[in-house]
Amino acid sequence: KTHTAVRILQAWASQDIGTILAVADSNVAVDNLLEGLLGLGVRAVRLGQPVKVRENLRLATVDAQMENHPLRRDLTEHLELNDKLARRISGMKGKEKGLAHRELNRGWKEVRRIEGQMRDDILNRAQVLCCTCIGAGHVLLDGRRFSRVLLDEATQATEPASLVPLVRGARQIVLVGDHCQLPPTVISQRAEKGGLRRSLFERLAKMGIEPMLLDTQYRMHPAISAFPNETFYEGRLIDGIEAAERPAPAGLLWNDWEAPIVFLPLKGGEVLSPDGASKENPAEAGWIARLLEGLLEAGDLAQKDIGIITPYAGQVRAIRDAIPERYDSVEVHTVDGYQGREKEVILFSCVRSNDDGNVGFLADSRRLNVALTRARRGLIVVGDPDTLRSDETWSAWLAHIRSRNLEAWHLLGMA
Repeated sequence: KTHTAVRILQAWASQDIGTILAVADSNVAVDNLLEGLLGLGVRAVRLGQPVKVRENLRLATVDAQMENHPLRRDLTEHLELNDKLARRISGMKGKEKGLAHRELNRGWKEVRRIEGQMRDDILNRAQVLCCTCIGAGHVLLDGRRFSRVLLDEATQATEPASLVPLVRGARQIVLVGDHCQLPPTVISQRAEKGGLRRSLFERLAKMGIEPMLLDTQYRMHPAISAFPNETFYEGRLIDGIEAAERPAPAGLLWNDWEAPIVFLPLKGGEVLSPDGASKENPAEAGWIARLLEGLLEAGDLAQKDIGIITPYAGQVRAIRDAIPERYDSVEVHTVDGYQGREKEVILFSCVRSNDDGNVGFLADSRRLNVALTRARRGLIVVGDPDTLRSDETWSAWLAHIRSRNLEAWHLLGMA
């Protein structure tokens, strides 16, 4: 979906119709758009706090471009003059002090003028402005109008958040999303009952505006896409790539090298996180670290090629603690924070393991859909089959795995 969104933005940019607004609800999704645009040579700029932007993209932020702007030297000179004058004022009296204050006010006015000119230059030069939905309401954009707006991961944004970029003069809107994946995150149960969890995408679809289905997937090995396709998309998806284009990576003794999926059955280990606010499973975290090391030591994959996901923030911390420091470039995130991302190999820690059959967050089939569809060449799932089997969708996935003999019992014997 994001590849298509980027191509739409590229086509719009080539029409020279003014700056286009590209938004998403999360910083991760905005960064995905930005990365795609920059890769195609589109002049795209990112509005937002640099600390929330992926490190390799920070040079494209407004803040970074302000630092490299030709007027930066003038701005620095005025800031230094103002600083010197402010220090001198403390020792002045009477009329001299009043005149100095007036001069300082003029100095700060000039600083604001230069900063405004720098920002205007940066924004006017951009073919596409990328920011979060809420970021589109920033005061820096006041007075600016964007006739074309694209909202990626539209099914993850609440309706009010989706409206923020649209009030900037939108005349044409493209919403890109997947109702079979995660909906907007709403903490308040009262707000959820009031309809806040419904996205603008969903509202428009229910009003009769039929979405266009992108029916060809180019990410996953066909064996990885098989279950999600049948279970979540009624078999409507087509594989646009061959199995040979997604070879199973070295570093793991796959059950079937033609079907790079394994389920490592692991019983027990679920505990409450030290802060009492989440769940973790140290046993699974240890296995994830061990499997990661095997994949990286084989040399077929780099750290940037592997993603580790889990439903619980507590397990994210546990896995990061279990991974050797030399592998600290490997991304570890919650499933919810990974929607829209992809990696060559995904390791998924399920966490839940209990006698009650309580799967917690895993009960949401849309979360499972996201987890199972991030990998290109290999998918490794670690979990307790007895607990997971209590959920209907998980039970179906485990049956799918067993029917293809993809349970990795042999790995347990190699520990």
